[in-house]
Amino acid sequence: MAEIAVLHNTLDFHGGADAVCLAVCDALQDSHAVSLITCSVTSPSTLADRFDIDLDTDELSIVTPPGGTLFARALAGAAPIIGSQLPFRSAVLRQFFLQITNEYDIAVSTANEFSLPLPSVQYIHYPQFRANTNERRTIDDHVQMKSNSHGQYDVDMSSSSESNSTLQETGIESAEQTAPTSQAQFKKKTEQDKPDLDNRLEDVEYDNPNNNTAGNSGYLNQIWTRLAAPEDGMSVSNSTQTAPATFLANSTWTAAVIANRYNIDPVVCHPPVDPIYGGRSWDEREDGVVVVGRLAPDKRPLDAISIVDAVRSQGHDLHLHIVGTAPDAYRDYAATVTTEAADRSYVSVEEDIPRSRLETLLCTHKYGLNLKPREHFGLSVAEYVAAGMVAFAPASGGQVDVLDRQNNRLFDSFEDAVMKIDTAITTDERPQLPRNRFNRDRFDASIISHVEEMLSQ
Repeated sequence: MAEIAVLHNTLDFHGGADAVCLAVCDALQDSHAVSLITCSVTSPSTLADRFDIDLDTDELSIVTPPGGTLFARALAGAAPIIGSQLPFRSAVLRQFFLQITNEYDIAVSTANEFSLPLPSVQYIHYPQFRANTNERRTIDDHVQMKSNSHGQYDVDMSSSSESNSTLQETGIESAEQTAPTSQAQFKKKTEQDKPDLDNRLEDVEYDNPNNNTAGNSGYLNQIWTRLAAPEDGMSVSNSTQTAPATFLANSTWTAAVIANRYNIDPVVCHPPVDPIYGGRSWDEREDGVVVVGRLAPDKRPLDAISIVDAVRSQGHDLHLHIVGTAPDAYRDYAATVTTEAADRSYVSVEEDIPRSRLETLLCTHKYGLNLKPREHFGLSVAEYVAAGMVAFAPASGGQVDVLDRQNNRLFDSFEDAVMKIDTAITTDERPQLPRNRFNRDRFDASIISHVEEMLSQ
């Protein structure tokens, strides 16, 4: 039995990265002693229930830096002004962890890349450092890989018996070329059709590492990079002794960004999403759209309302459920979404609902919608697929993996989203992807294998 430290900067944004963190802890608990190193207000047990993860929180050791909870509360309160500050949180967490590394045999980061002095497995949702290296950022938003240069990435998909995905991906091509490059492009029709809809908050992307207003890039990111980032093609930076590291990415798109930033080829390990089964056939499901995610600007729930407005204008009796959490950082924004929904009898907003209610919604409605371009993976999109829904998402980021590059499910503008949803309803399109293509057994086996391999070195 090894002593394993799982590094995760914060659980307070209640997103897919936090679900991965708890899934990793759960996967390793049976064979090892696991400690979660974090600065969070949110308890792991709260999120484990929300994400349906059977984590033994009593056996999980939580290690927090002195004053870490107050630190997390302060950053959460300031997030609407200063952004998520995830690279800063990671740099602080690393400085604390360097003081206690001798207590652990191996580190597993579920909060992206680090320079570490002990063997590690590092799961990268999106690179948090080097956000200012211009020559490396030029293709971050339009990654196009070539077969002769960082063009193939190993994909851990071995446990899904139904999966029709290939074991190797060769790149993100046509979908990425049509990805929306600005909020203005995506919102053009919204602003024309509903000039009274105040979408100014939608221009704030707290969690977009490429947005200077997010506090995750700019001059400060250069400081956090020098303090905590790995170097090109190396395990760790010169600030610590060299130690081996295995890098994992949540999607082929993220893997390409990592290769661009660091000159390393990570293994693609998609996050875990088990099939969600309900008792209704397709014909018994409601003609409704479900949007799942944080009630936050980067998830763009106001755009979801506008899209459903536009689809209804085509003659469809479509309704919308917006479902998510509203962390303290986004309370004001969540109130704006609730106000907009209240003006429409066909839109409802449900916050902090139990897992059972979420699964009921997913299994009783036909359509799932995600609005965040360049989503690093798209956990909610994967849950739509797992629940047997017809899912739609922007044609960019990791959700291209999730929807298996289906052109009729990936959109590149507001108008395109409306058209494809309208077509799906009119022609009664049915789900085409297997529900278990991202099942938890596959993920657990991959994480355990990489950790055991690192421990054996």
